[in-house]
Amino acid sequence: MLIWAASHGPKNAYSNLMLSAPLIGIIAVRDRYDQEQCLHAGRIWQRAHLLATARDLAGRPCNEAVEMIDYEKAHERPALRAALLGEIIGDAAWQPTFLFYMGYPTLAAHASPRRPVENVVV
Repeated sequence: MLIWAASHGPKNAYSNLMLSAPLIGIIAVRDRYDQEQCLHAGRIWQRAHLLATARDLAGRPCNEAVEMIDYEKAHERPALRAALLGEIIGDAAWQPTFLFYMGYPTLAAHASPRRPVENVVV
């Protein structure tokens, strides 16, 4: 919700939100539209997020910039976001597919409801 609010709020709100994070990460692949590469990227995010959580860090997706690549393409607009993200990556062979940010949390997150292990392990 915070990301949505930033993207639909005052100018530069999304940029300001991203710049407030101590760490911004980009997961890139060779072909953002290849299903297998997208699945691998998702697994990388899952592992990175779990590792960060185990180290008392907070992380969350912040993928609006990557989504805007598709939006610009679908609306036949200049590929501004792709160019900007490409500059950050610094290698045209890699395409961003997932952005996230991480840092030490300032608020405690609500615990997700979990079932006991014995209810899910066969």
